[in-house]
Amino acid sequence: MFIRTLFLVCLTFSYAQAQDLQYVSAENGLIVRAKPSRGANRIGTIDYGTQVEVTEHTNLQLDVLDNGKKLSGKWVKIRGTNAYESINEGYVFNGFLTEKKLKKRFKASFNEFTVSIDGISEKKSKTEIGTTNDILSFRIDSNESIQGKTIYVKHHQEFRTIEVFQKHENSIAIIDKYSHCDVIDWEHYYSSWKPLKIVSSNHKFKTLAISKIESRNFIDINIEDLKLYVNELCGVSWSTSIKDVKSINDYPLSIKTSKVLIRIIMTNIDGIKTEKIIIFEIPTNCQTETNSYAKL
Repeated sequence: MFIRTLFLVCLTFSYAQAQDLQYVSAENGLIVRAKPSRGANRIGTIDYGTQVEVTEHTNLQLDVLDNGKKLSGKWVKIRGTNAYESINEGYVFNGFLTEKKLKKRFKASFNEFTVSIDGISEKKSKTEIGTTNDILSFRIDSNESIQGKTIYVKHHQEFRTIEVFQKHENSIAIIDKYSHCDVIDWEHYYSSWKPLKIVSSNHKFKTLAISKIESRNFIDINIEDLKLYVNELCGVSWSTSIKDVKSINDYPLSIKTSKVLIRIIMTNIDGIKTEKIIIFEIPTNCQTETNSYAKL
């Protein structure tokens, strides 16, 4: 009896460990349906990079066109591996599943559309709960870059046009070999809004690179006012470190890009425009003299 019980326990454990785990590779998300048919009720959509468990294979073949290329596969039954997934179980096309582990990309959701960015990891907005979400703010990781990334805009309603723009903010930082003092609540330089180019008809846009010159731009300031502010903000030691500087270009002062802003404007069928802004805060202490602009 003990041996049979042990066998059943081991068998159950074996099944639990033998899950067929795969990842969604569809750029705009994978549609989940109640039955293995294109005409079946749509349960929802699973985001790119989401891990799912394939629980059942069918022999129902399906061919789809993906950016003009034929993609063949079959219907499979899946369930979410996260207890908090909104979709528990359903059928999907396995041509958009892969065993290769993928990271969930950055996503910002608005009522009118959802914005996702390839190469930037999933993040939680710094916006307070209960406030309007016309402007969402996020802090990117020190090993991430906004430069040359693909932005996907998935619309939730009919529209005429979607436009995406980019600008950046430069701030003053005091950096030596051992520490730093970011003067991010004082004066700033803001670039103008620049339109992003569409890279495909599927509402994809490419972010702009910030040149070395653009990353060093700043407004005219009074150095003595800056010294007083640094003394209050960072203390006497930092104030002493800049007592002899004559301009913002003198060591240990430096100009760093502290924010990159993305503006999305959607014009609906009735001609009404909706504008949303996503702010990315850039850790200035991780930017060195050689990579401060290259990382953006």
